[in-house]
Amino acid sequence: MKRTNHRGEKLSGEIKRILGEMLTRELKDPLLSGMISITHVKTADDGSFATVYFTSLAEDEADVIKGFEKAKGFIRSEIGSKLGVRRTPELRFKADDAEKYGIRIDSLLNELDIPKDAKEVREIRLSEAAPLLDEYERFLLFTHIHMDGDTFGSAVALALALREVGKTAWVVVGEEPPRTLGFIDYGVTKDAAAAEALLTEWLTDTGESEEDDAEDADGDANFLGIALDYAGIDRLEGRESIFEKAAVTLCIDHHVTSKPECDFNVIEPDAAATAEMVYRLIGFADLPLTEQIATAIYVGIVTDTGRFQYSNTTPLTMEITAALMRAGADTGKAYQEIYQSVKAEKLLVEREMLDTMELLANGRAAIAWISSETLETFGAGDDETDGMSEKLRSIIGVEVSAFIKERPDGKIKVSMRSKETVDVAAIAAAFGGGGHVRAAGFTADGPLEDVVTALKAKLEAEWTGF
Repeated sequence: MKRTNHRGEKLSGEIKRILGEMLTRELKDPLLSGMISITHVKTADDGSFATVYFTSLAEDEADVIKGFEKAKGFIRSEIGSKLGVRRTPELRFKADDAEKYGIRIDSLLNELDIPKDAKEVREIRLSEAAPLLDEYERFLLFTHIHMDGDTFGSAVALALALREVGKTAWVVVGEEPPRTLGFIDYGVTKDAAAAEALLTEWLTDTGESEEDDAEDADGDANFLGIALDYAGIDRLEGRESIFEKAAVTLCIDHHVTSKPECDFNVIEPDAAATAEMVYRLIGFADLPLTEQIATAIYVGIVTDTGRFQYSNTTPLTMEITAALMRAGADTGKAYQEIYQSVKAEKLLVEREMLDTMELLANGRAAIAWISSETLETFGAGDDETDGMSEKLRSIIGVEVSAFIKERPDGKIKVSMRSKETVDVAAIAAAFGGGGHVRAAGFTADGPLEDVVTALKAKLEAEWTGF
């Protein structure tokens, strides 16, 4: 159930009242002379920031925003004087176009006030997710386990964008970011334990009365939980309970095998990367695009398109990338950190991997594996095994490749790639995994030898159907 922040609600109501009065009396700018109505105001929990939503009959709503921006200093002064507050909220003005999205968030959220055992899920358009970002002041964003550039870059970018407009946003991770991606952390991550502590803090500082707390003892800390590059709750591994405490959950993903398990689900299999979707969502929500945000989005796109080499790369991908560069994305830093910072251990692991390589189906499939013992011997981590399936796919005549890695906990991680004809997502699905037509994977229980044998048999048996 969605909870109410009464302090922020009261301040929002006062700001709306004062602005309404000022529009009829004090504000004389021609840009504000039309039929303008303040529909509602959303104020941050700590009163530091407020977003003012309006409707107008003006042909260009951007002109109305310019008028408000010109008068912002005067408006804030009047609000501070009339409310007697020492710190007047920073103001942001935005046209209320929820109707344009064909969705009324209030009614949708009310519909979600249903028993947990009767949970309803909705698939929505990306534009329809934008009002959800306006509705909340607190956000926890989740990456999938075994982070790659897309899930991490997407989550960091969206968290930074939300922070730019005064909202509270953290990225909840299941492990340390890979060494090659650490440069875009920007101090917005929390592990599961830190996130749990944050929720405890939120639940004890809701601004609600004791009566309200008694009525909603199983509160949800009133935050929006967003899973990026999601595919399914099993990929949150160890953070599921945190995610499920959200007032409302949102999935943003581009995997064709993604499961619509959240309250709201935006799934676009044609998108080159989830980061590409985040870029567009930031635009729909009228959030800022800073250099750091642009860099994080670029990391997601460049890694999930294989440096723009994979078939998922589209003209839109390149247009978005150009926009990111214009916004100041540090593409040179990204390339250096991700692709030109190889440890010697990676080459040693690659040598061992190639020693296990086998060609199947008359040379049209390649498979190789590495044991956890070997990885431990070389002191190699996840960074040192990245790209192995791509290496195998690069062999002349190979259509599909599979790299199998044994993790320290005994789980077996499989990464598959194909060139033109093989749907590796379908193969991964047979083992409980998923992904894209040309890039997919799954995680299985050991032992390593059994997984290798099973996958080899699957590739050989299905080759005639490729």
